[in-house]
Amino acid sequence: MEERLKNLDYLFRPRSVAFVGATETIGKWGCIIFNNLVSGGYEGKVYPVNPGRESVFDFKCYPSVRDIPDEVDLAVFTVPARQVVEVIDDCVAKGVKAGLVISAGFKELGGEYVALEAELVAKARRGGMLVVGPNSQGVCCTSNGLYPWMPFFFPPSGKVGVVSQSGNIQSLLIGSMLSAGLGISKAVSSGNEADLKMEDYLAYFAQDSAIDVIASYVEGVTDGRWFMERIRAVTKEKPVVILQGGRTQSGMAAAASHTGAIAVSSRLFDAACKQAGAIQARTVEEAGIVAVSFINRPLPRGRRVGIVTGGGGLGVIASDVCTNEGLDVVKLSDNTLSKIGEMMPEWWVPGNPVDLVAGLRFETIVPIIEILMKSGEVDSLMFIFSGPPQFEGAHSPRSDRGIDLSKMWDALLKGFSSYVEAIHDLMHELKVPFYQVTNHNFNENLQDIDKHTASYLSINSACRAVSAMARYYEYCEGE
Repeated sequence: MEERLKNLDYLFRPRSVAFVGATETIGKWGCIIFNNLVSGGYEGKVYPVNPGRESVFDFKCYPSVRDIPDEVDLAVFTVPARQVVEVIDDCVAKGVKAGLVISAGFKELGGEYVALEAELVAKARRGGMLVVGPNSQGVCCTSNGLYPWMPFFFPPSGKVGVVSQSGNIQSLLIGSMLSAGLGISKAVSSGNEADLKMEDYLAYFAQDSAIDVIASYVEGVTDGRWFMERIRAVTKEKPVVILQGGRTQSGMAAAASHTGAIAVSSRLFDAACKQAGAIQARTVEEAGIVAVSFINRPLPRGRRVGIVTGGGGLGVIASDVCTNEGLDVVKLSDNTLSKIGEMMPEWWVPGNPVDLVAGLRFETIVPIIEILMKSGEVDSLMFIFSGPPQFEGAHSPRSDRGIDLSKMWDALLKGFSSYVEAIHDLMHELKVPFYQVTNHNFNENLQDIDKHTASYLSINSACRAVSAMARYYEYCEGE
């Protein structure tokens, strides 16, 4: 990693933050983002900068960065573009190491604004200051409660690093990870990438021990060959999941007006990603769920899949999707099927998928999974269970005839949750990854966050995750 990129420590772990453009005016980004900064749990020093105010949210306000009495690690800008360029001189004089430019109005507008952005970068580089953005949605670092960004939410800590050329896509990516039951480590909306490029953040995240996997959204790159060289270096350290935008003519035009990105041929990009070991996603949701799939879960050492389902139709769909994803719904041996059959009713039909024939004896699931994991016949195991829809009021009887069975379902789900920890222990002991497809969050009963794994709401997303992880294992073995 380049020496200058070490200054990214001041972006994600600043001891102090100067906020240029802080205000109490509701609806302005200088209010919304400053509020996120001070209410997200950040405990470093905060210095609002606004010559028109004496204080913001009870914080003493300073007329300029130069007037701040202490050292400043990070400066955040929400003032108009031309003012940002003017204030950079103050930041350089103050010794600020990193600048986060939320403000838009630079090269994405074309014409004279291209030169304005170049002037911004030139000034910062002469002073040894890194620039994030401009036209950035912001950054976050969950471990120290740092959230100087636009969206009003504070995701919990996890092990994923997110870098996106779109702020809104970044929020959606993180949202899909939260829906799977996991959090993030760091996120950065790279915006126009006037100074730091996508590949710089990837290189930094590759060396970050708090990050196990990286998810990224890319609209364009300035140097395709250099970008892929960086990707190849990073994938040797940890998996990288990439979603490419601007894959059509209309998408390319939108990307150019969005961040001024230089779009890349989707065919060339796909081939280069495959060669570099990057995992490509087809949708925002897929990018998020595939990324968190790598967390706290061993890699499948092949494409053979064992499937356990709570009903026959689930197994049929899963078999189709697995096959379409290049996975092998392997035929189980007579010995393995015989062991499983000892726990099944007499009407059970032996095979893979292992159909529990709508059985509600959850206590048999763990031993069945153990048999499959120890058989040596599967490289990964998928468990698919569909409980009642999780909507408020959906379980309440509509009349007083009959009995209320909602408590029975709650007891069954709670009972299965008690087995999840045992399954995770087996998974790590035997190195056979386990994927659960269910509408119930079983992670909530796990006290140890290092045992939390992604939970899947759809069969398609789980199968896609298995396939992506198997291909990444093959890539690592082939290197």
